[in-house]
Amino acid sequence: MKDRKELIQGLQNSPVILRIFCENVDAQRRIEIRITGKWTLHEHVCHLAEAEKMIYDRFQTFKNDPNPNFTPYLPGETVTEEDLIHRDLEVALSDFEMLRAQTVQLVGSFGADVWSKKAVHPEYERYDAHILLRHVLMHDFFHMYRMEELWLTKEEYLIK
Repeated sequence: MKDRKELIQGLQNSPVILRIFCENVDAQRRIEIRITGKWTLHEHVCHLAEAEKMIYDRFQTFKNDPNPNFTPYLPGETVTEEDLIHRDLEVALSDFEMLRAQTVQLVGSFGADVWSKKAVHPEYERYDAHILLRHVLMHDFFHMYRMEELWLTKEEYLIK
């Protein structure tokens, strides 16, 4: 795929973008519940760190399993994430940085054999390592966009 190098670079950049963003947000705003029933900015960060463990494992599966088969990762349903607000934000950011560096290194080691593998994932019509690579970057930016909304959006414009 033509964009593999750019996607890997994006994954490598996400932790830096996330950390700098968090440093600009007041500590109280990070934990403020702005939309009832939705995650706080803090919870989004902690989710990204937790999800990165699963992401690394999925890429490992692509590398090691001749016939990768995945189970959906559904926060709150298949994965318990109710205590995200109680996790240490600095630890979550550091974990995300460390795990993402490992993910980038792993993906960078893939040869044509791994990139050409097809996988089974019940949520998707098609699934392979390239789709996962793009999906991870989109997932990062989805959550970072939601965090920016929580930080900057005036109350009357928040979608509740």
